[in-house]
Amino acid sequence: MKGYLLVFLMTFFLAPVLLAQDSDREELISAINERIDELWESSRAPGLSFSVAFPDGEVKTFTRGFANVEKGERMSAKSKMLGGSTGKVFYSVVALQLIEEGKLQLDVPIIKWMSDLDWFTRIPNAEELTVRALMRHESGIPRYVFKEDFQRDVIRDVDKVWKPKELLSYVFDDAPLFAVGEDFSYSDTNYIILCALIEKLTGNSIYAEVQKRVLDRAGLKDVIPQTGRSFDNIALGYHSPSDPFYPGVQFDETGKSNYNLQFEWAGGGLVITTRDLALLGKKIYEGQMFAGDLLDEYFNGREAAQLGGQWGLGVHIRQSPLGTVYGHSGFMPGYITNLLYYPEHKFSICYQINTSDRERTSILRELPSVGKVIVDQLDE
Repeated sequence: MKGYLLVFLMTFFLAPVLLAQDSDREELISAINERIDELWESSRAPGLSFSVAFPDGEVKTFTRGFANVEKGERMSAKSKMLGGSTGKVFYSVVALQLIEEGKLQLDVPIIKWMSDLDWFTRIPNAEELTVRALMRHESGIPRYVFKEDFQRDVIRDVDKVWKPKELLSYVFDDAPLFAVGEDFSYSDTNYIILCALIEKLTGNSIYAEVQKRVLDRAGLKDVIPQTGRSFDNIALGYHSPSDPFYPGVQFDETGKSNYNLQFEWAGGGLVITTRDLALLGKKIYEGQMFAGDLLDEYFNGREAAQLGGQWGLGVHIRQSPLGTVYGHSGFMPGYITNLLYYPEHKFSICYQINTSDRERTSILRELPSVGKVIVDQLDE
């Protein structure tokens, strides 16, 4: 009898609180929808996926427009897009967990582990490279993706499976941009080297390590390796002829791209949903993915030169009207991704559009304003 009475009393007193919380969340979601509608009204992007990981951990996805305009397929929460450089967020977690386990060190020159590779010393600044320098983009190594030879070769054999050494070969024997640690220059090449090191140390593919250390641990269900030329639930990317460094990622009517997207590898190399990236960002930046004492090193950034703000161990740190913001952006022809986390307010947002045509991307400048709507509602 006492047990029934306790259940009755708990229900009696908690029910109004739960109903109020549900009502508050509904009002917040309504306000977010209203703001996105305002922005979408003047947008020329084909489609949008926008996810919020709220302070309590719940994730909500809002979509607009089309995943495939020609087929009339609407964008949905399950629509995947190429994440571009946001893949580095995942690889950074793997590296930091290996540091946590004592299998890797931040400031020991990596030639300690790579000296037996006959090609390693042909990389600029090879003898001084450290994990910190690679993750903070202060290595002085040029970007292989901008090499004319690479841009030609990537479409010469459309089914080629690229090995790390082959990607790095485009910077072999180049003069470094600067000495290690002397300056900042964002370069995908840094993460090709970092993940080649990770594969050598673990004996596993970087994708296997991401699955075990990131996706399984964070409970992410819709992130897949960017290997091959077609993917389930992919939103068609609408690129511009002027997109830099590739002729454009174009999928035919069967959903097959015009060349093997595996070439990006550890420069990005993941097909994602905004839900999973928003959730991962919150978990990382709140210290749930690696040891808490490593967070100080993670956010220990250097000036990020022309990009503004600071760059930590795989995180861009900036100031915004809502305070400090952590995150990372990503570009692939046809797709733009942005992840933002607001530590003072404990929520993250992630948004993607399926175009990289600059005449159609103006909404990107306005989408962070949804964050203010969230803050205003949370503060009421």
